Amino acid sequence: MFTKACDESELREGKYEVVAVNRTLMLVVWPSGGRPRAFQGMCPHAREPLADARFDGRTLTCAHHDWEFDSDGGCIKGKRCTLAEYPLKIENGEVLIDTDGVSANYLS
Repeated sequence: MFTKACDESELREGKYEVVAVNRTLMLVVWPSGGRPRAFQGMCPHAREPLADARFDGRTLTCAHHDWEFDSDGGCIKGKRCTLAEYPLKIENGEVLIDTDGVSANYLS
């Protein structure tokens, strides 16, 4: 079930917003030249929050250990892993995210 995460007006291309939907921390990332996407808000490496990550419009860098993720959520610096992606849609100026059936990815 899609749930409101934030208003569309809060998003900026090349930036990200930290949101919580159904008690799940996530990032709404809008890559430069792309479309907004929702990813898990915790780094798969050490389960540190990505809320203070750096984002240059293409690469998201975890502030805790400098692991890097591309705009598809794939790890490009660190061990092979991906950020879990949640379905996102925008309707009537609202960003809606569905958390059903999606679990965050973590390394063992």
